[in-house]
Amino acid sequence: MFDPRYIGFVGEEALLSISANCPELKVVHLIDTSSLANARGDPNDDGFTSEDARIGRAALVDFFSGLPLLEDLALDVCKNVRDSGLALEVLGSKCPRLRALKLGQFHGICSAIGSELDGIALCSGLESLSIKNSADLTDMGLIEIARGCCKLAKFEVQGCKRITVKGLRTMACLLRKTLVDVGISCCKNLDAAASLRALEPIRDRIQRLHIDCVWEQEDEHARNFDLNQVNDQEDVNSEASVLNRNGEDADYMELNWAAEYEHRSSKKCKLGLDGDCSYMPPSNGYGYGNGNGFWCGESWERLHYLSLWIGVGELLTPLPTAGLDDCPNLEEIRIRVEGDCRGRQKPTQRDFGLSCLAGYPLLSKMKLDCGDTVGYALTAPPGQMDLSLWERFFLSGIESLSLSELDYWPPQDRDVNQRSLWLPAAGLLSECLTLRKLFIHGTAHEHFMMFLVRIPSLNCNLRDVQLREDYYPAPENEMSTEMRVDSCRRFEKALNRRPILD
Repeated sequence: MFDPRYIGFVGEEALLSISANCPELKVVHLIDTSSLANARGDPNDDGFTSEDARIGRAALVDFFSGLPLLEDLALDVCKNVRDSGLALEVLGSKCPRLRALKLGQFHGICSAIGSELDGIALCSGLESLSIKNSADLTDMGLIEIARGCCKLAKFEVQGCKRITVKGLRTMACLLRKTLVDVGISCCKNLDAAASLRALEPIRDRIQRLHIDCVWEQEDEHARNFDLNQVNDQEDVNSEASVLNRNGEDADYMELNWAAEYEHRSSKKCKLGLDGDCSYMPPSNGYGYGNGNGFWCGESWERLHYLSLWIGVGELLTPLPTAGLDDCPNLEEIRIRVEGDCRGRQKPTQRDFGLSCLAGYPLLSKMKLDCGDTVGYALTAPPGQMDLSLWERFFLSGIESLSLSELDYWPPQDRDVNQRSLWLPAAGLLSECLTLRKLFIHGTAHEHFMMFLVRIPSLNCNLRDVQLREDYYPAPENEMSTEMRVDSCRRFEKALNRRPILD
């Protein structure tokens, strides 16, 4: 990790020094600390930063050539690295052991011109790939990556506004036998429903998933997308025309996946239950197919981990209807709520929508992160809610879930530097009868914490409670009722006095 405020930007000199002096490195992560910020970017951003990195293509080639044993590489200097395709081709040839690659602000990673693979698509040994803020990555780029990196088990894409359902869905079809971990974030054309629709070819295989809960109205063309009925008028002057080297009327989605990818074929690709690409009829009224000619399993049967981002004030309730209605083996979910409550009117609904997760029968672990939600810890202006009421909004319905573990980050007031558990939240958490482990990433008042142990019939399974004051250490001599050493001891004694059945 490096912070340019103190040690300057990573440039060519640093890269060449690393490869010259440490040629046996297997893991290299060069990441600007600003890229670690939790804040979600702007999906409408064009993907380019105001400055270019001090890294040229020749320096990257020499850097990659000097690290032949490289297995895991992460490069994110938070500045534009342009025309990187040729350097990434060298990376694929000079670093044959490379299995994991993360790139941030790299542009031109795959030109996707014609049928020949280029750029990052030639890193054929990759099993994990993360692409962040690549301004010119297109659907054709995704397809080329899927063709070349046929061993990919994990794929993450963030802040790429030019990719759509078409490219991602085709990629999922090509990688159906290997891809089990997917993250889609901050991509303008991929809201929640679109992301889930794009992953239909692997919905019966995927194990870990991240999406953004953006509930935008889909256009009819995207909703009825079929790989065999691609709009011929779309991008006529760009990608489609470049693909057609021989003057043929070649639709880039009309690929015969089972044959050589270089040959265009009139045969259409359909996804069958056996994992191969074979034709399946459209929905016939008996649940076979989905109207697009794809036969998809009705459930996300192998999905066991789900990560969600959602903006403050939005509701979680559309999640099942967006496509995640049947997840029989989902065990763990992480929800990150981000935004500024100040200036917002009271929500029209009484609760955030946690109760909609009760349809996942094996869900037992939750991380509810409201740490990037900002509001008023003290008295809020008229017509607005303070953080205690926002906590009630977020946690209402949690008692309907059979959770055994909960990590909870309360919302915060940055002006007074406070992230604390309030009375409504303590009351709602005390009603979680199956909860065994509770980790609160903040502080709390002692009398609020005692809600968790005061009534013996409630929380009879609770046996591990932690207050993780990971946002600021409150001084011991502070004259407030927040938890201190003595109050923690009293709470621990009260917790241990209760009979635990097992």
